[in-house]
This record gives sequence, C-alpha cells and structure tokens, in this order.
Amino acid sequence: MAPASDVAVPEQLGLRERKRIATRQSILRAALEVVRERGLDNATVDEISRVADISPRTFFNYFPSKEEAILGETPSLAGNPEVEWFVADRGPILPGIARVIIDGSNRLLSDPELLAERRAVTKLYPELGVRRMASVHNFENELAEVAGRRLRGEFPEMTDAEAADRARLVALTSFAFVRHAWFAWIDHPDANRSLGQLVEEAFTRGAELVASSYPAQVG
Repeated sequence: MAPASDVAVPEQLGLRERKRIATRQSILRAALEVVRERGLDNATVDEISRVADISPRTFFNYFPSKEEAILGETPSLAGNPEVEWFVADRGPILPGIARVIIDGSNRLLSDPELLAERRAVTKLYPELGVRRMASVHNFENELAEVAGRRLRGEFPEMTDAEAADRARLVALTSFAFVRHAWFAWIDHPDANRSLGQLVEEAFTRGAELVASSYPAQVG
C-alpha cells in the first residue's frame, strides 16, 4: 500500500474527508499494482483489497468493480458547483465552460505518474480502453448538455436542433483543449503546474488560435 505521505490531499479538508480520499488513492494504486503483477484476469477484488489494506466491503464502498478501480477517476461534471453559474452566465461561452472544467480538474487527485501507469495498463488490455472511451464519451455528452442549457436560455429564438448542434460544437472544441492539457500534464510531470492550470492555459491559447484564423479587419 502506498504510504500516506504519497497521497496528495488538500489540507483544508476535514479529517474524515482526507481519510476517505487517502483510502481511495490507496485502492487506485493497489489496483494497478495487482494488475501489473498478476494480469487483469487474476486481479481480484480480494487481492486488491489486501494490498490496499482494506476489507472487500470497504472496496465496494468506493468502486463497483475492479475495472472501475483500475481505471480510476474519470472526468465528470456531476456535483460541479460551477455548472449553474455557467448556465446563467452571459459572457463568452468558451471561457465560461473553461471555468467549469478547471474546477473539476482541480478536484481530480491522481498524480501524473499514476495516470501514465494507467495508460500503459489500458494499452495492454483493450477492454479497459473501451471502458475508458465510454467514460470520455459520457463527459463529452455532459459538456454538450450544459452548453445546450446555456444556449437555450441565452438564445430562446434558437430551435432545439440549432442549440443542440452548437452545443455539440462547444463540447467537442472544449474537449480538444482538455485533451491537450491532459497530455501535457502526463508528459511533463515535473513542470510544477496543476492540471487545472494547464486547462486554463490550453483554453487561452486555443482562443488565441481561433482568433488568429480570422482575417484582420481593414478599417
């Protein structure tokens, strides 16, 4: 089991929540360790629990299956406090949705080393990659759903089809920036920048790139 000192837990959280996060992190590390040593088929919940120094019952309080523990945290807007702010906001839409995504990024506690190891495992076992892609698709749908809510409120004259089409474009554009930040975070783990900071930088540079594609206005 990973020592507690290896677990990045925000100091401002209460003791109970910090313990919960530390236990979750130990399970994530144990799941990858067991798969690496025994293979996916021989990686059982019992063995993962033993390595994480918890009971199988505790394991299921955190993850519904060994596969979910192996894949770890997936991006999601569930419980994100910035979503309702974004829906009501009337500023530029991409910086607004960036704020939502940055908040979620800052709440992902996995370190780049753990993520890199997870990537290696999913390459060895394609079925895990399929599960991972499904979670990515779900995140894209979440982004499109909140963008659609925002657009329908901001532009009531839009048809549902128009709002859905534009919302999908917002979601896919945003996710491209997120992917850029994600890989930068994994590829340069010693850069001393959080995933949230890299997401913010990706949106800023992406917006500059989009703006530069338009011809200069002649006065």
